Amino acid sequence: MTIGSLAPAKEKKAGKSKQVADEKAPLLPLKQDEFEGELDGFNGASYAGAVFNLSTTVVGAGIMALPATMKVLGLGPGILMIIFMAFLTDASIEMLLRFSKAGKTVSYGGVMGEAFGKFGRILLQICVVINNVGVLIVYMIII
Repeated sequence: MTIGSLAPAKEKKAGKSKQVADEKAPLLPLKQDEFEGELDGFNGASYAGAVFNLSTTVVGAGIMALPATMKVLGLGPGILMIIFMAFLTDASIEMLLRFSKAGKTVSYGGVMGEAFGKFGRILLQICVVINNVGVLIVYMIII
């Protein structure tokens, strides 16, 4: 006894087909007029909005991570670790800016492709996915 027919089922298509975004596209438009007709009712992201969004993300991650770090390491090593991470952050931002100017790239994927080739770009994308899954888990814990 079977449920349904034995004939192969036809594939159903989704309502809208989405276009694949170009991985070398800039995160923010270079000019306001570039995306006038493409986005329905969306005026585009501003630099102030991007800075605010990144700042709230960094502050939120710090609020979650710093107390646990200080508890595990203690006061002295915890403060030294914070200072060490500040130097690493400064060095990584400097390298990103240097490679983006040298390679004339405007996206993070483009910078990684210029600096480390195809496999470096793929490794970066895997790391971003792992990082996003970790952030989602933290947000679920908070909620």
